[in-house]
Amino acid sequence: MKYRPWCRTSKVNGVRQRVEDLHGFDTRTAVQFALARVWDAYQNGYDSIEFVHGAANVQERPGAEGRGQIKWALRELLDSGRLDAWCDRRDSWPRAASLVVALRKNPRPRPETWSAGPARSRAR
Repeated sequence: MKYRPWCRTSKVNGVRQRVEDLHGFDTRTAVQFALARVWDAYQNGYDSIEFVHGAANVQERPGAEGRGQIKWALRELLDSGRLDAWCDRRDSWPRAASLVVALRKNPRPRPETWSAGPARSRAR
């Protein structure tokens, strides 16, 4: 069965959030996609973006080939400060199966548009 990726946007109590599924990406592509989506979400005036990576039961950083590569790469991306231009690390948090990135307030959001996502390289 072929895996169908998904994303979801919502606005609850005035809070705009987007959720992106990273299943099917290799680690490098997932990180590049996350960078692009954080920028897009900030430009579009979103309050947060959540990246679903799975691997909820992976508690420690895996070796070069283990499960949980994307989980730990996303956490490193956030902790390294590479998202600081668009997000507030203090209000962002890693969850067991996802990473929620709290975005800074954009005083001039653009009309909503999203960059094209990359092709997925693996089936789930």
